Amino acid sequence: MWIALSIACLAVDYLLGPFIQFPIVYLIPVSLAAWNSGRSLSLALAVILPLCRLYFITLWDPPWTFLESAVNAAIRITVLASFAWLVERTASQTRRLSSEVQLLTGMLPVCSRCRKIRQEGGRWQPLDTYVSQNPGEFKHELCPDCVRISTEVFDRR
Repeated sequence: MWIALSIACLAVDYLLGPFIQFPIVYLIPVSLAAWNSGRSLSLALAVILPLCRLYFITLWDPPWTFLESAVNAAIRITVLASFAWLVERTASQTRRLSSEVQLLTGMLPVCSRCRKIRQEGGRWQPLDTYVSQNPGEFKHELCPDCVRISTEVFDRR
């Protein structure tokens, strides 16, 4: 999808000619690719799009030199690659923080003294009542100490 959007940006860029330049439009496919597809595709687009624009310069014959166009292409590549890296880092951090928020919202507030669970609205409910009303949220296991104690009790019999 990002490649199709990139091709559309290049087509519009080619149709506008050498005098009307909107290289900022290249930020759209590069940033979308960085956010959704990762670093490699976005960096590839950050390099390919300015190089295609540089190729168009050879077809148009503008009044400036090819060296000036090559320097502009190098600047565009640097800016787009930096932007792609920043967007990919932001997306990665956002995904990581989102998973941490989901983990924290799944934690239950439990009284450290009586083991009651605080419900929405601030009312407290005994742990056994909460477990009986929400059986799908728990997985019953034995801790290593309890396993050791139960095997000792079983061995005595």
